[in-house]
Amino acid sequence: MAEPPGSCQEVDIAAVARLYDAMAGEYAGRYGDDLRPGSGDRAFLEVALESARADGPVLDLGCGPGQIAAIAASWGLPAIGVDVSLNMLAVARRRVPQATFIAGDARALPLASRSCRAVAAFYWFHHVPRPLLPAVLAEARRVLRPGGTLVIAAHLGAGERWVTKESESLRVTLYGRDELAGHVRDAGFDVESVGTRVPRPDEFQAEHGFLRARLA
Repeated sequence: MAEPPGSCQEVDIAAVARLYDAMAGEYAGRYGDDLRPGSGDRAFLEVALESARADGPVLDLGCGPGQIAAIAASWGLPAIGVDVSLNMLAVARRRVPQATFIAGDARALPLASRSCRAVAAFYWFHHVPRPLLPAVLAEARRVLRPGGTLVIAAHLGAGERWVTKESESLRVTLYGRDELAGHVRDAGFDVESVGTRVPRPDEFQAEHGFLRARLA
């Protein structure tokens, strides 16, 4: 079977936006409470965000329905969510009215340099082809203040594959745990913690990885 057109060095942002626009309501209903108290993902996130308690703000990058922004807001921290899907942003604004949500691309964030205390990016790095990952991490570094925290959760694996959902065909990229940590170090971060967990039956069936890093 022939592969859909496109280079592994490119990402079709419009196709990603269409996919999540089409599934915004379903996605929020299915995954909106994934970061509930007591979950492993929530515990890892809270440890990572402790550094932002003093002054924030927290950037929920690729925010979807705003799960991370909701946690930051519940702590009394200013929170900003950025996503390419307008429908996801609309859902996030309804769910977390205390936060600010902005349409934007992770490769060119609509935020000032050194404007955030923490950047959290959960489960969307599979939409970033390997050649583009340095640019995404460079943007996260740019918007972080010195001493700021970067926390990532990602589906782990190797290589690229095509997936079709909601009539959209997208190439996804899976990173190994050590590979991802190496990219983060190369971007100028000190990696403080790396961990993994097995997926639940209702999740994408790949090992889940967690990484916490700090900007010197």
